[in-house]
Amino acid sequence: MEEKRSSHRALKIFLSILLPVIFLLLLITLLLKFSGVDPVDAAKQLVGGSSPAAGNENGTSVDGTSALKQKIAEQEATIKQLRGDSQKKSDQITQLNDQLKQAQENAGQTAGAAQKQAAADRQAVYAQTYKNMDPVKAAAIFNKIPVKNAAQYLNMLDNKTKAAILENLPAGKAAQLTPMLKANANTSSSAGPASASQASPSAITTPPANDSSEQGGETVPSTP
Repeated sequence: MEEKRSSHRALKIFLSILLPVIFLLLLITLLLKFSGVDPVDAAKQLVGGSSPAAGNENGTSVDGTSALKQKIAEQEATIKQLRGDSQKKSDQITQLNDQLKQAQENAGQTAGAAQKQAAADRQAVYAQTYKNMDPVKAAAIFNKIPVKNAAQYLNMLDNKTKAAILENLPAGKAAQLTPMLKANANTSSSAGPASASQASPSAITTPPANDSSEQGGETVPSTP
């Protein structure tokens, strides 16, 4: 009888201690869940420190960060190389544009020189042709040419040939041509001292009025 009472007392004491502990553990578990902490992981950390799973996760995180940094470095190197290639292409385009511009300028200069040479050759042909032609026949030709074209051709001739043709032109045509004449300095040396007085249009005089009175009685005034 006494033994039963003793065992009942021991059981009551054990239950009185165990029940509060269990209640306390349940209360702590509920609090941890509400705070967002896993009670199992927390218990493992309390018992044995950090778990192997946590160590694996930390190692995986470090490896992922290293791989990400390496990938970023590779992308930066690729971007740098692309920028360098783009700059090289831009420099090549600029160089090609400069070469094209220079070629166009050279072509323009060549074309201009060719035109000038062609004009000089044409002028030499006209000058030689009318210089060797009889002034009367030359004047007859110039009389049929429009005034503007006749002046253009006359200005290709030396001053002596101009004067010879003007002397045989009708007074009216000569009067129209006289203000449009220009000096030809290239032939002044070959004409001798006499051509010095013919170096400008003002030195060329038209024939006297009595030599060309058949053109309606017009007289050609001397060039001022």
